[in-house]
Amino acid sequence: MQRLEFEMFANEILSRLPTKCVGRLRCVSKQWRYELSSHLFAIIHYRRTAKYVDHKLITLTKSSIDLHNLISGKVDISSKKNISFPVDTCLSNLTILASECGLLLISIHWLPNELILWNPTTNQFKNLCDKKPKDFFDFNTDAVGIYIDSSNDVKILLLQRRMDDIVPRVYSRNTCEWKTLTFMKGPDLGLTLYWLSSESLCNNVLYFPSPHYWTPAKSYTIVFDVESETFSKVSIPQSTDVIDP
Repeated sequence: MQRLEFEMFANEILSRLPTKCVGRLRCVSKQWRYELSSHLFAIIHYRRTAKYVDHKLITLTKSSIDLHNLISGKVDISSKKNISFPVDTCLSNLTILASECGLLLISIHWLPNELILWNPTTNQFKNLCDKKPKDFFDFNTDAVGIYIDSSNDVKILLLQRRMDDIVPRVYSRNTCEWKTLTFMKGPDLGLTLYWLSSESLCNNVLYFPSPHYWTPAKSYTIVFDVESETFSKVSIPQSTDVIDP
């Protein structure tokens, strides 16, 4: 009962405090650190404070990771702040694949190939690989997306293409475990997937455009419903009209 009361206190009161204050409060006790580090508190805190603070822009280059303030949709160059990546690797090996609620999904696309879930604010991270790195994620063929379900659990969808098969897997930040889903059945689904575009999240649905190089009419988009965890396929509209600039 006492823990439940403190959890309510944290989610309803402490979640309204600025990020720096929350960071200091984590040092009060083990219980405070545990509750204020939970993924549920992080989501509630982000949603409440996002309305009142300036949005941030992270830029990744071969030599640095920089954080900028966004004021009225414009980058404040004078606010530039260099931040460090918590994993020992060359920055040229990093690619930002997706983001949600201040969390970044990062690919280290060199040996080993890895997926990193990173919070730039706290610099905490989680290596999502659960197999040998070379078998887990292929930057050139696999696709990933990040979303939050109805229970406020941060989840990662990974579509692994192995030979001619697609293996969909979902990672839960709440349980820290992967589970395998069932993909669609159909001829040549594995052969015609080209991950040229990252996922787009809209109305609890992830979209993965899958263009067909040689036959544009065969292009389609993979659709994933985050609540039912089911897949479907929609065609990409074709147009032969040329619009002059």
